[in-house]
Order: sequence, then C-alpha cells, then structure tokens
Amino acid sequence: MALPSIRRSMQTIRAFLAAEGGGTGLEFVIIAAGVGLALSATLYVVGGGVTEKYEAVAAALKRQNNY
Repeated sequence: MALPSIRRSMQTIRAFLAAEGGGTGLEFVIIAAGVGLALSATLYVVGGGVTEKYEAVAAALKRQNNY
C-alpha cells in the first residue's frame, strides 16, 4: 500500500541528488564570498595608510589656510 509513495519519494530524492544545475549557483556564491573576503582584507590593511595620508593632506591644507 505505501510502496508507491515510497518509490515516488525515492525517485524525487534521486532526482534531487542527481541534479547539477544548482551547483553552478553555489559555486558563484562561494566565489563571490571569496572575492568579498579578499576585498575586505585588502581594504582593512590599506585603509590605515590611506587614513594617514588623508589626515596629512588635511593638516597641510589647514596650515596653508591658517585654520
């Protein structure tokens, strides 16, 4: 009696496991996460140097304009 529904469930599970279409989407998500992590790390490392240079330029402008 329950055998057809079990077969249907097993067929659905097999079809889901055999499907490869969603794998490419997952790969893009992993690549995007890696690029985001690399960008964040780069901005964190470079950010301090950029802040120092910006503050030096601002100080020079203040001295030049006598603020």
